[in-house]
Amino acid sequence: MSNLDEQTDLARVADGLRNEFRRRLGALRAQLTEQIEQAGKAAERRARELDARIDASDVRLGELRGARQAIARLSGEIHLIEGRLRLEHGVVPVELDEISPVLEPLVGVVREAEDIRSTLLDDESRAAHGALVTAYEELEHGADETRERALDASRALARGRARGRAFRRAAAAYRRERELLRAQTEELRATQDGCEAARVALADDARREQAYRAHRGTTVVEELAVHVRDRIDAAVETHALFPAWFTITELGHRPPAARAVQWRVVATQLVLYRMTYRITHPVLALGPPPEGGHRAERHAAILAALGRLRE
Repeated sequence: MSNLDEQTDLARVADGLRNEFRRRLGALRAQLTEQIEQAGKAAERRARELDARIDASDVRLGELRGARQAIARLSGEIHLIEGRLRLEHGVVPVELDEISPVLEPLVGVVREAEDIRSTLLDDESRAAHGALVTAYEELEHGADETRERALDASRALARGRARGRAFRRAAAAYRRERELLRAQTEELRATQDGCEAARVALADDARREQAYRAHRGTTVVEELAVHVRDRIDAAVETHALFPAWFTITELGHRPPAARAVQWRVVATQLVLYRMTYRITHPVLALGPPPEGGHRAERHAAILAALGRLRE
């Protein structure tokens, strides 16, 4: 066989191998494409099934939530009717915020501590006083630096030759620093009283805060809270009638089974607030809104806690 025939046979074999490779590659591609399409269709079908199940779960959850709300409203109405009937039959509401002879010393100590805390500066006022003092001290530091630069310029004037270039530069620097120092001194003089007042206010506030932290009332309040919780627990256990100022809030007539612990915490906070701040209003649980300070923060915190009971 000639070389030409051998080359022809090799070319024929190579063509056959290429064709076989292309055929198999095409078959694999077709198979892979089909599998990908099948997997995509299966994934879409599974996604639709999951979406349908999620939608059904959402509907069911909404129904359950609505049923729970309806049950809660119905329970509240039943408790309200029960309370009115018991009032009509002469049942006296429990005095949750009554200060008995046993509690009177504890309440007195807690009130003393709160009286001290009521004189403390709020965060905004404390920050404002601190900003005044900081600005004054920065101005003092700036004036000291200006004075030092003016002294350096005066020394250069003393050493320099009159009418020389260095002398003129030193003279210009001296005039500039003297003008700046004069302006800074005037500003210091104008703000000195305000700075001193701010320093006094901050020092007084620090002493009052130290006195508050050292006061026995900051720890006695926990002991008082134990008595209040015991009183609330006893009222719940004996199905006592709660007062109007209590039931008119989100606390209602009975603790909800799902949020009994949260209900108990908020109820305790409310009663402690009334005891501490001498609230005697028969309907307003927290009394009139306070104007500011820690009491206003506590007032807002209890209102927020009551609001969360509705969620």
